[in-house]
Amino acid sequence: MFAIEVEGLRKSYGKDIAVQDVSFKIRKGEIFGLLGPNGAGKSTTINMITGLLTRDAGTIKILGSDPEKDWERIKNKMGVATAYYPLNEILTIRQNLIVYSKIYNIQNANERINSLLKDFGLEHLANKRIGHLSSGERTRTTLCKGLLPKPEILFLDECTIGLDPDIAQKTRQMILDYHNETKCTILFTSHYMFEVEQLCDRIAFLDKGRILYVDTSKELKAMIKKEVIQLTLKSNTEKLSSFLRKKSIRIISVQESIITFELQENKETFQLLKEIFNQDFDVIDMHISKPTLDDIFIHIARNGK
Repeated sequence: MFAIEVEGLRKSYGKDIAVQDVSFKIRKGEIFGLLGPNGAGKSTTINMITGLLTRDAGTIKILGSDPEKDWERIKNKMGVATAYYPLNEILTIRQNLIVYSKIYNIQNANERINSLLKDFGLEHLANKRIGHLSSGERTRTTLCKGLLPKPEILFLDECTIGLDPDIAQKTRQMILDYHNETKCTILFTSHYMFEVEQLCDRIAFLDKGRILYVDTSKELKAMIKKEVIQLTLKSNTEKLSSFLRKKSIRIISVQESIITFELQENKETFQLLKEIFNQDFDVIDMHISKPTLDDIFIHIARNGK
């Protein structure tokens, strides 16, 4: 069974089309990533699914039902944490969570709130106003809000944006821990490629309001059959540069004793490196890079589906 089904979703603001004909299905228990640059339509898509925006066209099913017809049942099975809809800054952490516990009709709310505050290291800040928190503390509070109803489906929209690397990594680990514990379905949006790769089972590339590809990280990266090789030499690179040019190999850069070039990912790599070492070009270090999700996204965005 699919947890979320989206078909032909469309949203525009006047003449500006934010989302056009977006369709995808998310399996129960899957972490599904929406990946794209700023303005790609990620937040608009997630806001339509969660009911914060009305859609111009298309259908949405959550846990098999149309949320517009079965909202009371569905809303209590969903949690939302987003960087773009801040909590009330005048209220404290605890007061904000109490408000949302009433919206979600949570039983034993104080017990649930205390448990989340402990899990996210916020117990000592419970009575501090949101407006006085650091960005990391706000993010953890937002995640607490999203997890209040013990959701079957969790929507996380740019939830690590603006965080320093250490706090962002801890936040990603919290998300993974919750998913491993509950097997909930997560729809995760980000424009950080490495983050989506670390968390998500499948990824949808979104650009200019359209989904270009949906697949696993491994399969997406297999689209580009190239490797980038960087060699460091004892002496200058002139001799090796000449050798590579004669073989019509694309040289990316030459910097003092370091030369970087590109090869098709096949037996050519092994054979060429064998020749280089046999001819004694004085190589002292080597690094081979596979395509990253950044490379794939640029490739897809430039070339289309």
